[in-house]
Amino acid sequence: MQWFQQLRVTVKLVLSFLVVAVLGTVVSALGIFHMARISASTDRLYHHELSALQALQDANIALLYASRSQMTLLSASTRGERNTGSVAIRKSLEDLEARAAEAKPLFEESEAGTKLYRQYETLIAPLKQRMSEFVALVGKQSLDSSQFDGRVGDGSTQLLKDSRGLEEVLETMVAHSNALAKASAEQAADTYRSSRWMMLVIAAVGLLASVGMGLMVARSLGRQLGGEPAYAAQVVGRFASGDLAVEVDTGSARAGSLLHSIRLMQI
Repeated sequence: MQWFQQLRVTVKLVLSFLVVAVLGTVVSALGIFHMARISASTDRLYHHELSALQALQDANIALLYASRSQMTLLSASTRGERNTGSVAIRKSLEDLEARAAEAKPLFEESEAGTKLYRQYETLIAPLKQRMSEFVALVGKQSLDSSQFDGRVGDGSTQLLKDSRGLEEVLETMVAHSNALAKASAEQAADTYRSSRWMMLVIAAVGLLASVGMGLMVARSLGRQLGGEPAYAAQVVGRFASGDLAVEVDTGSARAGSLLHSIRLMQI
């Protein structure tokens, strides 16, 4: 650090303050950067994974409503109840498709997710078709269930099997979304932990650099003056007032320092 010792005092002070300012800026910039990453992770977690998770849970509930309405349709005692059941089935399936569509972008982000969503699409289309045919078939039946066409029972059994298969796929999709949500939460936590340690390390480095620069400047001033600045100022003031016989303590003064030079003048 010989080059530093040769600099003017004002330059040394300016450099010291610049080093401290740069380190402080780096710490602040890293803090802002990692806070933005944490914000992005939490925003994705809320608006993406959790929204998709909620949509799929709602889709599963809509499927259960459709299955329940299917059974209600069989036990309807009036044409009005049958019509109500038919409307409930249609609305539940529409809600199911709408909510599942909201989660589609999340599943398109990975191969595994795309495969899951294709399984859902493979099952939902024939289920809707069979449900529509079942509703039409029941609508043609007598209100006396004992007189139902044998196809009604077979169709109802098949629909329950189809609904169960679709429910299993939806549950797998829910688990997939839940895993992605946990991964995003862990990513945000990891970002926080890494940024915390990084900022602590840089802050510690900044503290050490500040102390080091301060000691270097203090030692440089001490070497140039040959002692404490206040004592050097006192001696120079005595000389300026004409007291040339003032005793100068040069115990720690180096050759070439101010106090050492004054002492040489007295000899």
